[in-house]
Amino acid sequence: MPASLLTAATIGRTHGLEGYLKIYSLSGEYDHLMRIRECVIVSRDGKEYKAAIDSVKITGDTLLMRFRGYDSPEKARVLSGAKIMINRSDAPKLEEGEIYVADFYGLSVMHDGVAVGEIVDTSEGAQALLLHIRKDGKIHLVPYLPQFIAHPDIEKGTIELLMPELLG
Repeated sequence: MPASLLTAATIGRTHGLEGYLKIYSLSGEYDHLMRIRECVIVSRDGKEYKAAIDSVKITGDTLLMRFRGYDSPEKARVLSGAKIMINRSDAPKLEEGEIYVADFYGLSVMHDGVAVGEIVDTSEGAQALLLHIRKDGKIHLVPYLPQFIAHPDIEKGTIELLMPELLG
């Protein structure tokens, strides 16, 4: 079952003297980030904090946020490099056939009804999203392209590998 929180953005450097931080959307969309009033911040060392958003504004083509309790550049600076996680219901709506990248994590990779690995990470490749599949302790990168991978079944928690030779 999909997680209720999705990683939506990363936090950049401070901006100005009031504790604003530059925000970078992972989806490339920003409207949903302008509407949220709370989120979970995951620091660079993996600690999670619930955070209230005091203010959101746009300066030029940059989205800026200020979080409650971080109202100066010195206080806000500790959030730089962190990730913003939001409720799935606050994320941009998906088109038919689309899935959130976060939904790949933990999927069992199947071939002919047998589990052959698990997706443990993703990264951007030149032509497609790369799925990091762990099999027997080794990580294999498989492009998320229809000739290699079938569309996942999120409800079952599985994805079908069409070319098992990609896992060695």
